[in-house]
Amino acid sequence: MRPRQFTDDELLQTARRCFLEHGPGVSTNAIAEELGVSQAALFKRFKTKQDLMVEALAPGAQPPWIAEVEAGPDDSPVPEQLHRVVKRIDAFFEQMLPGIAMLRAAGIEPEVMLRHHEVPPPVRAHRTLSAWLRRLHEQGRANVPHPQSTAMAFLGAIHARHMLCHMLREHAPKTEPEFLQNLVDVFWAGIAPAPQET
Repeated sequence: MRPRQFTDDELLQTARRCFLEHGPGVSTNAIAEELGVSQAALFKRFKTKQDLMVEALAPGAQPPWIAEVEAGPDDSPVPEQLHRVVKRIDAFFEQMLPGIAMLRAAGIEPEVMLRHHEVPPPVRAHRTLSAWLRRLHEQGRANVPHPQSTAMAFLGAIHARHMLCHMLREHAPKTEPEFLQNLVDVFWAGIAPAPQET
């Protein structure tokens, strides 16, 4: 019988699910069984279990929301754009943080997680959002004289909620279901341009 064919994406999705469900101690044999292939087939794709863990759990080179922000701002109202951006970043953090926590639990240092990235993804995210806010400021559509600080505060507010939920679980501070919209409202109140006098 011919060995089962599988893609790298299938392998990484299966490995990610196994690591997140069973912890970093899950065996590569268990991952192979879940995928329906031999353990040897895994090691033809990845030389070590650590290589597989890092590839399955570490963030990719470019967070999926980056391209949209790099292309903007567009002509739609800034609060609408902020809400779209915050939803995309929120979804990214929700997906990314469990993987990062699992890698740290396995004793894998950030340098190893990011070794294939010329610019670490968090740095690129901050630079991209800073540049987007700077363009809004230059266009007169927002008052952001310190875009780097504003971007850090914006990213931090989203990140903190997921980090606390992951660390404290049921003991994490509760937020309203409208958290993302509230966050946009607060930030927009701080950066909205002053109304022009007539």
